[in-house]
Amino acid sequence: MTYIDTNVIISFVDEKDPNHEKALRLVNKLPKDRATSMLTLVELVSVYSRAGLEKPLALALYSIDVIKARIIDTDFNTVLRKAPTYAHQLGLRALDLLHIVTASTIGCKKFATFDSEIIRKSRAVANALGIEVVVEGMT
Repeated sequence: MTYIDTNVIISFVDEKDPNHEKALRLVNKLPKDRATSMLTLVELVSVYSRAGLEKPLALALYSIDVIKARIIDTDFNTVLRKAPTYAHQLGLRALDLLHIVTASTIGCKKFATFDSEIIRKSRAVANALGIEVVVEGMT
């Protein structure tokens, strides 16, 4: 299963995003078993709300649906208990760390992102959690 990061979803749905074409290529190459989490939904709603878009929740749900991902239910208490274990090892920002640990908790083996920090630390992510970081051109 491949976890789709928020930035890939936004780039995919926003035709004016500088990474739009890259997102189209990446998502179209991914296996059909695509996942995300409530954390992504919250992040999308926040982004769309701050942009002043109408019906940000509906737009966020549509965005996840259009990339053919499922929101996988997870126990965020478990995620929050696990995250500190990996914080020093991975050295990621809090939200990125939570996404990576969520992906691991729900059983994802791949993590699709455009986040340069996660990409830079892809070897550490693979070593710590067994998750391959996937970017356009590397799938």
